Amino acid sequence: MHILQYEFVRLFLVTVSNFLQLYVFSVGLSSFLISFWGIKRRTAVLRESLPLNRFAIIIPAHNEAGVIAGAVDNLLALDYPKELFEVYVVADHCADETAEIARSRGAHVFVYDGDCPRGKSRALLALETVLLDSRKHDAFCYFDADSIAHPDFLKGMNFHLNSGEKVIQARELARNPDDSLITRVCHVNQLTQNYYGQMPKHRLGLSATLHGKGMCFAADIVRRFPWDPGAIAEDIEMQARLVRHGVHIHYAQEITIYDEEPSTINQMVHRSIRWTRGALYVANKHLAGLFLRATQRRDKCALEEFIRFSMCYRFVIIGFIALSMYVYRDSFSLLFWIFDHPPGARFSEKLINWVPVYLWPAYALTRERSSLRMYFTYLIMPWFYLALGIPISFVSIVTIRRKDYWYRTDHSCTTTISELTGDDGSGRTHA
Repeated sequence: MHILQYEFVRLFLVTVSNFLQLYVFSVGLSSFLISFWGIKRRTAVLRESLPLNRFAIIIPAHNEAGVIAGAVDNLLALDYPKELFEVYVVADHCADETAEIARSRGAHVFVYDGDCPRGKSRALLALETVLLDSRKHDAFCYFDADSIAHPDFLKGMNFHLNSGEKVIQARELARNPDDSLITRVCHVNQLTQNYYGQMPKHRLGLSATLHGKGMCFAADIVRRFPWDPGAIAEDIEMQARLVRHGVHIHYAQEITIYDEEPSTINQMVHRSIRWTRGALYVANKHLAGLFLRATQRRDKCALEEFIRFSMCYRFVIIGFIALSMYVYRDSFSLLFWIFDHPPGARFSEKLINWVPVYLWPAYALTRERSSLRMYFTYLIMPWFYLALGIPISFVSIVTIRRKDYWYRTDHSCTTTISELTGDDGSGRTHA
């Protein structure tokens, strides 16, 4: 007799399946309920504060000759005393004129090449060793070569540092939201994440997610937590490690930075694979530690982070649930039970009940005064990500240990900060 036909095996698998169904359903329901904390309008405003901290702004770059000039020009023009901040470009094994262009625009250039292994984390570590030894800076800010900041970026970071925050993440928006359908999808996704991810967590006292750009770390944090050279996505790994050690990541909703989004499906898929592989690496490394901190210290930030990274395996979990429900379709299933209640309800009535859940995140577009085209993009966005999610997760799991599997996204956006913010300097994209 096949092993699946044994009663104790059936009981065990059905129990595990229902537990996982309960877990996935609870995570989804709690995320939906938490999202309502994002409905309140942004009230934080940029404020000046004393003393004035000294900043090092760091841009890691690998063959970014097409956009590095715009990034350096933007950051050097920030509204902050010029003697209190410096821009450093880490030229990581560049084969183009990235270093020469950055130097000509006024940035300090740190060339990282030769026999040193290439990689963003390793390049950052090499520069930070030099900067920390000099003890010239109170805090370190990080940007990508394709990102730019609102002029008040350092003013805002200075205020939060003086308020006691050690790690701060600025609000991120798309720099090129109207370039293509793909950029619109990424832009709408970013808006919904800001309103229903970052903002609710901020208001509930949870840690924000790090985005790799628009980040500010106090100097003592940089000393205590060096970048992981083996990380595929160094910002995600740093985020989990900070929370695991009790460091709160503050979300600065009033400070805006802009990042270039991929404009083709090929770029988007490869970026998503890189991020998913990075999240899987973090889950494998930090899930146990986050769970221990959450249970032993009753740390709600660690608990939220544990749940977040456990869902990196959501397609594996859902696949197991679907297989169990099919094999033991005559057994009790929590999801079927939830869907079948109230008994006798017609499918159309159940569908109507779910419509508000589907449409609710679109309210973020109303808050940003988005165009009708962005609303249409929102309607197709969930199906877009669902269609790509399974193959992206499969490729990410298969290639997680392949160090040579890497895809670089080319950057070309030259949109300036004045074009994005308009005359009012509000930091709102006019989509």
